[in-house]
Amino acid sequence: MSERYSTGELLAVLLARDLRDGETGAAGAAALIPMAAIMLARAMHAPNIQIAGEMFVNPRPRQLWDSMLDDRALGTCEASETFTELFGHSHRGLDFFFHSGLQIDAHGNINLHAIGPWDRPTLRGPGAANISYGVRSRRFYITATSHTRRNFVERVDFVTVPGNLDGPDSRARAGLVREGPRYCLTPRCVFDFDPETLRMRLRSLHPGHTLEEVVAETGFRFAADPEPATTVPPSDDELRVLRTVVDPRGALAPGRTARH
Repeated sequence: MSERYSTGELLAVLLARDLRDGETGAAGAAALIPMAAIMLARAMHAPNIQIAGEMFVNPRPRQLWDSMLDDRALGTCEASETFTELFGHSHRGLDFFFHSGLQIDAHGNINLHAIGPWDRPTLRGPGAANISYGVRSRRFYITATSHTRRNFVERVDFVTVPGNLDGPDSRARAGLVREGPRYCLTPRCVFDFDPETLRMRLRSLHPGHTLEEVVAETGFRFAADPEPATTVPPSDDELRVLRTVVDPRGALAPGRTARH
């Protein structure tokens, strides 16, 4: 276990590394880690990332907030949008978006609606106001803040946001032509998706975690090398920019979220 960075800081850094200059994306509503990733990418290597599709254009918050629906999270922004513009973004699609859920399954499908039978659920979730971003954006990232057999399941009870459905044939039949989920980041590891089956496979283990642990805490089988790669941890420079420019009040700091 390292005391250098928190889970939230690690996930924000990993996401930021994959964002590219000139792309357009949105963080989502419950967007503490995704917004940190966008701001970090802007500060480090992608100054021209555009943010749109959340009722505002290019916010520049002075600090991180748990929800982008909190007006304080805007800081300043270039413009506000109506729902007409928002749905225009969503149906046209962005370069990237972020999702999480109550359940995430082996093919990257996400459930935000209900756990258990639809007519008698054991838990009702918040649902989703608009799933167009997941279907029309060029790619999206699954960001899970917990990783147990309860939320990583073989098959979700309800598909709120389609990932790869049941694999390549089902995606094609459904008319899904975008990349879909690229990575699934968790507090234990990074998954990507096998290009043949579109099931999750282990890409890397975070420092301090083991393959046996991830197998025990995942409710489905996944492909993995016998000696998996280790996730490259945040550099001193990435942590410096994250803590001084992006998150000066420490919303993601060690002690606020679980440590690695």
